[in-house]
Amino acid sequence: MARSGKIPKDVIEFFNQPGGHSLIVKGQAGTGKTTFALQLTEELGEVADSHYLSSRVSDESLFNQFPWLRERLRPAILQTAPKPVSATTKVLRLALDQLEGKIQAGEESEDEGAKSVAGADVKDGYIEMSIGFDLPEIEAAYDFVDGRMPKRSLVLIDSVDALAEHYGIAASKLINVLQRDLVEGSKQSVVYVLEGSGETRLDYLGDGVLNLSSTEHQGRRLRVMTIEKLRGQQVGQHKYLYTLDGGRLEAFAAKEGAKTTAPRPWKAVADPSKDVVSTGIRSLDQLLGGLHRGRIVAFQVSNLVPADYVDWLRTAMICNFVAQGRGVAHVPPRKGSAEFLRELVSPHLPPGAFESHVQVFESVTLGSGEVSRNALHMEGTNVDNDLKWSNVEYHLPKSGRPFLALMAFDTLESVYGEKVLEQMSGVLATVRRSHDAFVGLVTPQSASAAKLANLASSVIHLESLNGTVVLYGEKPYTELFAVSWDWSGGVPEAILRPIV
Repeated sequence: MARSGKIPKDVIEFFNQPGGHSLIVKGQAGTGKTTFALQLTEELGEVADSHYLSSRVSDESLFNQFPWLRERLRPAILQTAPKPVSATTKVLRLALDQLEGKIQAGEESEDEGAKSVAGADVKDGYIEMSIGFDLPEIEAAYDFVDGRMPKRSLVLIDSVDALAEHYGIAASKLINVLQRDLVEGSKQSVVYVLEGSGETRLDYLGDGVLNLSSTEHQGRRLRVMTIEKLRGQQVGQHKYLYTLDGGRLEAFAAKEGAKTTAPRPWKAVADPSKDVVSTGIRSLDQLLGGLHRGRIVAFQVSNLVPADYVDWLRTAMICNFVAQGRGVAHVPPRKGSAEFLRELVSPHLPPGAFESHVQVFESVTLGSGEVSRNALHMEGTNVDNDLKWSNVEYHLPKSGRPFLALMAFDTLESVYGEKVLEQMSGVLATVRRSHDAFVGLVTPQSASAAKLANLASSVIHLESLNGTVVLYGEKPYTELFAVSWDWSGGVPEAILRPIV
């Protein structure tokens, strides 16, 4: 079965190794432990069938919440009705028989004051229970595995705490039984869902331990998955941001996949309205409402965000303006050049379109002695003169309106100093009068960051958390989104997944 790629590949490879394996999944309520366990059954390749033992939900409630499970899973809720045990079994059950023997002898109890154990009565310190019917839910799991051997199965215990409490025995004893019989003896796999987070005395019993947590970042929900151990499996990434969007768990890998599709011509994204132009990224348009003409939009980009993300953001904006015959005036970040920008966007544009519609401000002449026809030189003394809007219009006579002013303030500050924004009043006033679009790129450390945010109608943050790039809006206020890029269409398309 082709995996959907939403659970970390290290976890999938861990279970697909030869032999049996166990994983403890822990976390506070609402962190997605059940969703993870059930989704694991869908993504595993070699394990064809699974048995779900739930102490919390009925079969129908489970299927209502996860309809895709009907063809994938055989659930079993806690029950105390007797179930006959087969005389001949292939699955090892030595540890289970020993535990049941102790229960029948009244030697196994987590709480001496327990009133009942798995539906049995406690009298004078002894447990009265029908022989062979001591642990019916566990018996059912053993029968399921036995019926499929020598094929591999996956047993999900959700949760092991509640099941142990139901039986009145210690959770560690129950895990030890399943480890000895199913995992080590019968080479099957088991997932133990454990309530609570943090290090516990049960962690050492499982072959792997995975922790799910829900925390906050800038007042917004942040979910973090930590792989604490996977015995025998090399872990390439220990921490993942993840979401439960749409009732599905998706963990976000730190590295973007390689671009496998050749560049294709850019197809213009339509403007939301006559007063608002598109960023070239549909998901961003939905979040921002687009770029309002005559207003300022600020992108605050952390230094930890990969440069590719900024390049693809620039590519989308510039290509969408140029594809509609509009002009672009750009101060590139990190003292970039017109030639680098040409290499970045030209594969998506018709021949000559870049030369006709884009002007790039450069602080110095880079490369050869020839100056690019698309380059405007920044002298470094008066920013209003260097970025004079009438000069941009003069060099873009074939371009329609609105123009895009895309300005990186790390470059501007390196050329004109930290007070560059105060010196740009003329540029900003002209952009407003012309009803063009102004987009500023700043870093959190930039002296212009707070000043630009005060002037901007929209402020968007891009940060890197545990290797995952996230985006959130300050103006307008939004939740956290994980950012990835889809190149399947031959152009950069940003995918924003809400972390919920």
